[in-house]
Amino acid sequence: MSKHRVFIYGSCVSRDTFEHFDPEQFELVQYVARQSALSAYTRPVTMIQPPTLDSPFQQRMVSGDYASNLQSLIPEAAAQTDLVLVDLTDERLGAYVLPDGSVVTRSTELIESGAEARLPAGTQHLPFGSDQHFQYWSQGMDTVGELFRQHMPRAAVVLLDVPWAEFGEGGHPTPSSFGVSASTANPILRAYIQAASQALGAEVISLSQDDVLSNPTHPWGDAPFHYTEDVYMRIVWAIAGAEGRRIWEQSDTTSAGGEASSAELMTGVAKSQHSANAAPSDHGMPNLVIAGTQQAGAEWIARQLDTHPDFFVAKGKGKSYFNRPNRLKSEKEEAAYRDSFQAGQQAAWRVDCTSDYFWHSEGSPFGPKKPNTPQNINRQCPPDTRVLLVLREPVARAIAAYWHYFSVGKLDLNRGILRASPNFGLVDLGFYRRHFEHWASILGEDRIDVILYDDLANGPQSCISSILNRLGASPHGQPDSGSESAPLIPKKPWLEAFKERSPVSPQEIIALHELYRRDVEFVQRLMGRDLPEWSDLDSLIREAQ
Repeated sequence: MSKHRVFIYGSCVSRDTFEHFDPEQFELVQYVARQSALSAYTRPVTMIQPPTLDSPFQQRMVSGDYASNLQSLIPEAAAQTDLVLVDLTDERLGAYVLPDGSVVTRSTELIESGAEARLPAGTQHLPFGSDQHFQYWSQGMDTVGELFRQHMPRAAVVLLDVPWAEFGEGGHPTPSSFGVSASTANPILRAYIQAASQALGAEVISLSQDDVLSNPTHPWGDAPFHYTEDVYMRIVWAIAGAEGRRIWEQSDTTSAGGEASSAELMTGVAKSQHSANAAPSDHGMPNLVIAGTQQAGAEWIARQLDTHPDFFVAKGKGKSYFNRPNRLKSEKEEAAYRDSFQAGQQAAWRVDCTSDYFWHSEGSPFGPKKPNTPQNINRQCPPDTRVLLVLREPVARAIAAYWHYFSVGKLDLNRGILRASPNFGLVDLGFYRRHFEHWASILGEDRIDVILYDDLANGPQSCISSILNRLGASPHGQPDSGSESAPLIPKKPWLEAFKERSPVSPQEIIALHELYRRDVEFVQRLMGRDLPEWSDLDSLIREAQ
């Protein structure tokens, strides 16, 4: 059996994680450390020579930093790489920009060798967390991401989001690292992790502060990013879906210069999974949930995916389970839900499409208290389960839902949209920020894929292709979604007369528009794009008349 081949771009967190992989299953093809993304995307340093170090490993890393050699190592290792493992620990001390614009990473080796004190006059230090460092670094990480996508399009890229431990295994506070403490580093790291995730297109494995403790007897010393073995075992399980190996309780041997003895020999994994706290994969449950939102084309997407050989969309009892307390409490209902996926056990993606899953409410004038749907999904589904959302401009979505519920005899037009029963969620379902932040806090933002109804309506085929690409499904099974202008939500001609006689009033639309103002701003930030049509009040009023 061939081994999973790993390329590490990071430092001790990735290195120590690799140490805990099964060496019969994983091998190292390349290890790039002590090289900030700032250095990696700029030209090599020629003004000065790298310091001379005693450790061969440290010498290679620092010399590679001066040479900005990540740019060449990625294409060289491309054909031999299955997994790219990334952590941001080496960014913690910032970087130096030399007078000619080249960059040197501020590493422990640079400091301890005295080379830092000999940098040329005019050299500028960019501290980690400063606006200038973040902006410059973000450009570098974008370039690194492009290199991985260009040369390793089939490799899984996994970003380790592990906070620095504030306390050690014995309860003592962790020491700072060259003046940087865990309490200082962790808030700053959040922005860097988010930017790196987007730049790399990475799967993010996240642990919480409660999940991490440092190991005061760690082979490389006591530091907030040198963790107990339980931490690495969690990460290994999330990546490999299998138990890792414990090594430090068996041996205290280390190699010279702070280099792990196996770091020259190993690394690894197949497809990364997303939650280090989740249970083992349960093939009786779905691993893709199309969670909504209502009146945005979610069910249309499910029908398209169901024609693709990589997907199986459950029918009947295979939906509306994780938000139905009576079903969750019934062994019979659980069995029926699992049975609905039996015919799709060989499919890569088993799909539950329930368009009102994406609704978190503790109870309000606009919505009743709702079950904790993402928590139920996290508890019962495989740890690699993905969530697909389709978001529609919230005022138009609410109006579409209003007419839908009227068309099936559940609403009285005399009450109006704002006074309709909160049980339907006409208004509450549009508070996207609240729903998304709750789902992301439980499942992790990296497990949630968002597309916009606007894009789906304007280019159905392109959106289906994007979904297949995000999920790693074969494009050769691309379903034929018909005409580009085909309606995604069927219209009912007989409703038009009612819409003309009892339209949603401009006053109601203005009120909804104001209610959703912050949610629209949130979606724009989430998607990284302006959505002017979502803020065009005049257009919303015209379309409703």
